[in-house]
Amino acid sequence: MLNNKVLYLLLITVSSLFFAQKKENVSLSGFPDDKVMVVAHRGDWREAPENSVWAVKKAIEKGVDMVEIDLAMTKDSILIVMHDHTIDRTTTGKGKPSDFTLKEIKNLNLKDGLGVETQMKVPTLEEILDITDGKILVNLDKGFDYIKQVYPLLKKRKMLDQILFKGHESYAEFNTKYGDIKKDIHYMPIIRLGKPEDLENISAYLKNYKVYGFEFTVGTTENNLIDFKKLKESKVKIWVNSLWPHHNAGHNDDKALENPDVYDWYIRKGINIIQTDRPKELIMYLKTRNLYF
Repeated sequence: MLNNKVLYLLLITVSSLFFAQKKENVSLSGFPDDKVMVVAHRGDWREAPENSVWAVKKAIEKGVDMVEIDLAMTKDSILIVMHDHTIDRTTTGKGKPSDFTLKEIKNLNLKDGLGVETQMKVPTLEEILDITDGKILVNLDKGFDYIKQVYPLLKKRKMLDQILFKGHESYAEFNTKYGDIKKDIHYMPIIRLGKPEDLENISAYLKNYKVYGFEFTVGTTENNLIDFKKLKESKVKIWVNSLWPHHNAGHNDDKALENPDVYDWYIRKGINIIQTDRPKELIMYLKTRNLYF
């Protein structure tokens, strides 16, 4: 019988066949259209506190293509990685990020997914970029809220081809706000299907700007679904979240635990970017279909 140490090493070795993928010199412009991009929601938060350094490191270890993180700003104008409007849920403190200096934020500890205190700290955006540079793509949620700070930072670091911005603006609004930098960045409009202006927004972007793709919220049914495959003929990528049922007509991550073929729906519809809370399961599925990059 194998002792525990040998068994553990065997499991690690087997796991490494699926994960620990080393990706180097990653770029948005270099990601192929015929593969499916895996995006880890708030990092790999099942293995580390969401939006933490280790949540990003765990995503890199698994071979995730992109990590989605959220931005907030401290009282002394330092960009940190934080999803909520307050720090109550995810740290040992209470209040808004803007109530604290970075030093004060760093005195707090992050909580894990069960709300248990860890020894990990809230990272700054720069600390995250130090880790991701050349290894994993980044979607900066709320990135445009702080574009005056974010854009010069990314330009200085020469990381603009590794960062994806998203937003809800119409093309006219986007062009008014960000027209002076729009050619330098990768941008993806967020479209909530079922609203009358949806198709108008898509058409306006395609006529006036080279978007990286579109993120779609499908709804709980396919009633408002459009032909993604036809849209891809315009050389744009299609992003749909597998997080919760209202994003994807009920084809969500939890169902993949019992039946990974739930992800077949995304492939049939022509979706080639999936944001997931189950990166391990999604990567394993994509490998069986030769769709993992």
